[in-house]
Amino acid sequence: MNKNNQTKLNINLLPLFLILVLILGAGYFLLGDEIKLPKLRKDPTEVTRLEGYPTFIYNQEDMEKQRLVINSREQLNEFLNTIDSTGLLTIKEEIDFDKEMVIAVASSTNPTLGYKIKIKKVIEDQEKGVYTVSIIETEPGESCNEEPEKNIAVDIVRITKTDKDIEFERAKETKECN
Repeated sequence: MNKNNQTKLNINLLPLFLILVLILGAGYFLLGDEIKLPKLRKDPTEVTRLEGYPTFIYNQEDMEKQRLVINSREQLNEFLNTIDSTGLLTIKEEIDFDKEMVIAVASSTNPTLGYKIKIKKVIEDQEKGVYTVSIIETEPGESCNEEPEKNIAVDIVRITKTDKDIEFERAKETKECN
């Protein structure tokens, strides 16, 4: 191949390369946060819901609501024993407390079935330097005819370990039964 043909080949590939870069760039910006490139993600914290949660536990004792950040197996066991003295409530998967921490929330004692609690998301506020845990509490509406069984609603998730402060915010919903 002579030098003239090689120059023509390079010039012909340049528009193809530019078109490819433009397509990839536009695709990335159109999909927004659906593409999670390791270096470009805004929030390094991934929330993983533990198997079997959210749930509820029958409990005849009057308990106060709990919002905890758990950093060790001992703290986790203490939380589980506090809300369930029978020992039926367990965590099935292994948690590496060197790399992860657990966020646990529990409602106060509910008078009837139908109450739920769920950790919706964990948001990093970079201006304040804190993480905010968003909790949704659902209670049965007036049209519901729930059984009068005392219980506690519980949810547990794990996130990447962080040194930042963690705050909790709660939203309440009422679910009608019809």
